[in-house]
Parts: sequence; structure tokens; C-alpha cells
Amino acid sequence: MKKINILGVGNALVDKQFLIDESFLKEISIDKGTMGLCDENYQENLFEKLSRKFKNSKNACGGSATNTVFAASALGSQCGFLGKVAKDKNGYFYSDDLEKIGILNSVISEGDENTGTCLIMITEDAERTMSTCLGISADLNFSDVDENLINESEIIYLEGYLVSSDSCFEASKKIIEAGKKNNSKIAISLSDPNIVKAFKTRLTEWMLDPIDYLFCNYEEAKTFCSSSDLEVIRQKLLHSAKNIFITLGSEGAYVISSKTIETINGFPAKAIDTNGAGDMFAGGTLNLMTMGRTLKDAARFGCFLASKGVENIGPRLPQEKYSEIYEKFLKFD
Repeated sequence: MKKINILGVGNALVDKQFLIDESFLKEISIDKGTMGLCDENYQENLFEKLSRKFKNSKNACGGSATNTVFAASALGSQCGFLGKVAKDKNGYFYSDDLEKIGILNSVISEGDENTGTCLIMITEDAERTMSTCLGISADLNFSDVDENLINESEIIYLEGYLVSSDSCFEASKKIIEAGKKNNSKIAISLSDPNIVKAFKTRLTEWMLDPIDYLFCNYEEAKTFCSSSDLEVIRQKLLHSAKNIFITLGSEGAYVISSKTIETINGFPAKAIDTNGAGDMFAGGTLNLMTMGRTLKDAARFGCFLASKGVENIGPRLPQEKYSEIYEKFLKFD
């Protein structure tokens, strides 16, 4: 039996979150609900503007795959993470944060660039808009990777954001290849509609041989398949993945296989911040899958966990809250 249940691979970013007025997005010409990439100078200037106008939350160890394995780890899975941070204040903060929860990693790396950051702007309707400076996280090479973590992992989970960097894309292909050789299951998240639009060819290349699990929301699925018809989406995605989870926000999710489409109903929530909801869904779903639960049961808990997550600011909850939420879920189960 392998010692790691879930190994996350992604951009290692320190999140800085702000509650903002929607008018600010128009002021800085950023489309609401999107994720944009920027350089360090732009990020510093935007951070100064945000800091002057709005209250900043505490920094958090972030990135999509990191948030996913954090949730799974807090629920009891043994997790690891592959990414890259610099030897700077943010980098050491990131590494220490992973270690505190018991996530195996080797993320501190040599290099001239700074640790990546993500400025997360949350409007009153709970929508999140992100400005991301990848920093050194975009320079992940396969030579940076601890292959022992790959060899010891049951499931390797890769975030779609990795395809935006040449280096990360090439490293990720080798990680997928190494994982398959060691009988690891491969799970991939499409991450963001803009990523799908800009890098569909690369995402497709990751999945020339169908992967085990694909995670996406409905907008990402429509963009990837160039269709809004669910049956067309199902048929096209099954060329890329054996099992597919499509989240529908507050309405729940679809679980798709070659045989069926299962509809998972959503749970009521008073949403104040949707940032990280998809990551929580994936983390909760993957955790129950490693416990031997069916895909439908796992996705149902993923929806329940996400419904609790959006009622709080930030992409994570305090570590102890995850097990409390699971206990509440068992009452519905």
C-alpha cells in the first residue's frame, strides 16, 4: 500500500485577500470572476492600491492544488505537494504552513525570482476575481521534483493553471508519465475558463490517454467542449477522462462515467466568498474516494463541504472544522 493518498501538483502561491467594491474592478479594468496573470511590478502596484482602499485578510498558503490537498489532509488523507517557492519570507511561510498540517513537500528551491502571490478580490455577491503573479512557481522543472513522492502516491492531482507556464507544462507531462508507470491514478482540474480558452491544446495533451478523474465547473466544461449540451459534453469529455465531476455552484454537481450521468443536488448556503469552492469540492471528494466510497457519495460530500466553505472568507477553513463538517454530513448521509 502506498503511503500517500493524494499528491497535489500546482503553483505555490501566497494568497492575499481583500473584500472590495465592484466598482474597483472597473477602475482597474479587470473582468469580475476571472483569473489574470501579471508581472511583479503590476502585482506590487495593485497590492498598494488595494491596501490603501480595503481591508486585507491574513496571508494564506494558497494555489488551487494546495487548497485541495489541504482540505483532504484536514479530513484525514495522507497528502503531499509538488510546487516551487523561493528562499524568501513568503516561501518559508508557505513551506511551514504545509508542514504544520502534515503535508509532505519539498517546495523550497534555488532561484532569483520571488515566491508567487495571488491577490484575491471578493465582491459583495461573493464572487472572487484574482490577479496572479506566478513568480518562481512558473519555473517548476522535473528536476525539482522529489520522485519518491510520485512513486508513493495513490492519486496525483494536477491543477490546470500549470499549463500557462512552459516549464510547468513540460514538468507536469513527466509527472503524469511517472505516475502512470507507478500505477498512480491521475486526476486533473481544468481550473478556470480563461485557462481552458488559452491553453486547450495543452490540456488536451495531458489527457491523450484518458486520465482517471477530471474536475471542472460547467463553464469550463462548455468551453473545453465548445458546447452547452450536456450529452455532447459527456461524450467529448469521456475521450479525455474515465470519470468526470462537473460542479454547478449552489445547484450541486454531475458525476459522469461511460454508463451514467448522476445528478448531485446542492446544499443551501449563505455564500459570502466563493473563492476556493471548487478546491474544497475536489478535496472532499478525493478524500472520500480514498476511503472507498462511491463517486456519487464522494461528490455529495464534496458539495456539502463546498457549501460550508462559501459561508466563510478565504479558500480554507480552520483545520479542525473539516472533521466537524464531515460529522454533520453523516447525519444527511
